[in-house]
Amino acid sequence: MRRASGASVARRDLDLPSLVAGIAIVVLGVVLLLDRLDVLSLRFASLGPLACATIGAVLLASGLGRRD
Repeated sequence: MRRASGASVARRDLDLPSLVAGIAIVVLGVVLLLDRLDVLSLRFASLGPLACATIGAVLLASGLGRRD
């Protein structure tokens, strides 16, 4: 890829664990925002499995991203 000035820009490969972690954090934030706005009714007991699912998704993507 070249810029208008003619300088070359290197492309980086997709970092799957970072992508999944970012998406998981955004989803978790949206769920917590909906709870705060009383659209959802979450209890503390609901947050444990949600946090575990988020961490599991990041760990799964991390394991899949290391394959060569």
